[in-house]
Amino acid sequence: MSTVQIGIRIDEQEKREFEETATALGISPTAAIKMFIAKFIRDKGINFPVTLNDEVRLPEEVEKAMIIAKAEEYGLLPDTSETVSDISSLRSRWE
Repeated sequence: MSTVQIGIRIDEQEKREFEETATALGISPTAAIKMFIAKFIRDKGINFPVTLNDEVRLPEEVEKAMIIAKAEEYGLLPDTSETVSDISSLRSRWE
């Protein structure tokens, strides 16, 4: 498969911050852009967080479920979880 080059122009501060953030995530700036493109194509748009920003929060329902699961794991609450043998049937509940 042949490759092509994409060129964009951004200001120096954006470039510097982009490179610093990619490095902090343990990836190269090129890898970050390739990840974005692959995910963008797969999802047919932007649908993901990749961030070091502490202000990004999970939906409240997810946080509640995580807290309950941790409390069950520590024995603070009775374990009410069900055994999941087929993840697709579990996913279908939310589709």
